[in-house]
Amino acid sequence: MVVSRATALPARHLTAAAEVDDRDGFASLLGSTFAPVRVRPLADGTFRSSLRSAAAGEVRVSAMSGSPCVVTRDADLIRASDPGFLTVALHRAGRAAVAQDGRHCLVGPGDLVNYVTSRPYELTFWEPYETVVITVPLAALGSHADTLAGRTAIAVATDSGPRDVVGTLFEGLAAKIGDCTAGEANCSKEYLADAIVSLVLAELVDIPPLGAGEDLADRMLAHCLSHLSDPRLTVESVARAHGVSVRYLHKVLAPRAITLSAWIRRQRLERICRDLADESLSGRTVSAIAARWGMTDAGHLSRALKSEFGVTATEIRRSGRWERGGPRPAAGLATA
Repeated sequence: MVVSRATALPARHLTAAAEVDDRDGFASLLGSTFAPVRVRPLADGTFRSSLRSAAAGEVRVSAMSGSPCVVTRDADLIRASDPGFLTVALHRAGRAAVAQDGRHCLVGPGDLVNYVTSRPYELTFWEPYETVVITVPLAALGSHADTLAGRTAIAVATDSGPRDVVGTLFEGLAAKIGDCTAGEANCSKEYLADAIVSLVLAELVDIPPLGAGEDLADRMLAHCLSHLSDPRLTVESVARAHGVSVRYLHKVLAPRAITLSAWIRRQRLERICRDLADESLSGRTVSAIAARWGMTDAGHLSRALKSEFGVTATEIRRSGRWERGGPRPAAGLATA
């Protein structure tokens, strides 16, 4: 694991862009932009990440993308002198999880989630991802700071109502980072910073608390995504790991229209397809790639791919292309 000890950049109107192809560089980039973190790649093959970032006043706007990885800010990386920031992220692509303060939420494209840098957190990007991040000093949030800092790791959809407007703004800021924030300091950028803070407050102050079932569902799905490589992962093993019966597990997941065994199967097949299309893994056999994701029966894999996506492993390797999806939409988070 790599730790960056750089401090967050204080410059009022700094604009920066960088692409890195190793975890060392990415950890350093995140550390210098947000806060010191540890980075652990999740996928085999080439590791790539990029970040575009700029500041207007005390607000920072960043657009991130990259390979699957885990970004962790542990307690030993947090110092009393570190400034505290509220980080609000709009997830644009891929599936991920945010864990902080004992909560663990799953996010898909179109979801907003927030966390604070003054307490430990963990971001898990299971797939290649894109996200837009707005960082605001907790001190700039006034009386709302404690409220927002207490509503971390709760995913909020932006597909309807006022939150759709906020999501659109985040997208626009990401597309125009340089235009919106570069240049000499002036009042317009201070007004922009104030407007972003106001929208963050409008978006997040009324987030309802997670119900016990919702939090447990997220924990169970996150557990599955973290253990896809284990062929012993089953509905029964997930229930045991969370101290519930199989019947109660199905009850918790029912509102998301998820049949867990089918969901696990599809998650594995999607990752196998992604790796089969990765040129950097062309030297690995199909069986080795399948085993990497917990499927040890090559004959079953062939039938499963044909049934789920209508293609074979050979066809995916020959084309060198794979886009997540297929004839059967996955349920719950997998439809994101």
